[in-house]
Amino acid sequence: KQWYQRRVRGQPVGAGAGAIEPDSTTSPEQNGAAAPDESAVFAVLEALLGGSVEEKGAALMSALNILREDRLINEDNSYDLLSAILCCVEDQDGELVNKSIKVMNKFLVYQPKYTMAHSEEIIAKITRAKVSLASGDNTIFQVLVSTFGEETIINIVLPMLQNETFPVLLAVINLLYQCLKDSKESSKAVLEPRLSEMAESVCPHCSHVETNVRKQAIFCLVELLLLFGPDRIDPHLKNLTVSQKKLVYLYYNRHQRSAR
Repeated sequence: KQWYQRRVRGQPVGAGAGAIEPDSTTSPEQNGAAAPDESAVFAVLEALLGGSVEEKGAALMSALNILREDRLINEDNSYDLLSAILCCVEDQDGELVNKSIKVMNKFLVYQPKYTMAHSEEIIAKITRAKVSLASGDNTIFQVLVSTFGEETIINIVLPMLQNETFPVLLAVINLLYQCLKDSKESSKAVLEPRLSEMAESVCPHCSHVETNVRKQAIFCLVELLLLFGPDRIDPHLKNLTVSQKKLVYLYYNRHQRSAR
């Protein structure tokens, strides 16, 4: 479906149109934050939605300036920029997609209140992006977890683990791994009721044809062991083969030794 839909000012857009709910906080001027120039925002939106690949790339760099930490952009500009950036995330040009993900990173950090209502759309588009999110810079996964929290991430990625195929599957399982890795003691109350569902979603991928998928599935189970301990997690590993279970505990024991 078409993501970008222009709103009539002052009228809400239904959830089916991908709306970001209005925020009733004070204006940028009341907060003392510098609002971006409207002409600059218009020029960025115009290029992102209708420009060439080169023009879109330049507009993404301009968007970084608009999304500075010391700026509080208004609801309409936030909605429109989010929509336009996510359009670029879906592009077929890998370099442009990489740039758009970096800008999306800044958006999540500096304008989080305008992204909460669209966590599912944002996560789906980023994990399905036409670039490799398998290795290297995992900043976007860290930011997704810190912005949306463990419960939201788990709710979104578990169905995707059951339905997506490689390479999207690898991005999804990497996001789950980051979520579990970043979880603290306080997160256990959120995660524990989903242990059975998580294990059922992850364990089958320990037999996946792609090595990186198998590896990340094993590492997700290791993180569950580190969070909850063998007594709590071991019953959920019953569907693993003997060798897969040995591999899980090998990495778990290695972590325990290094932590001493």
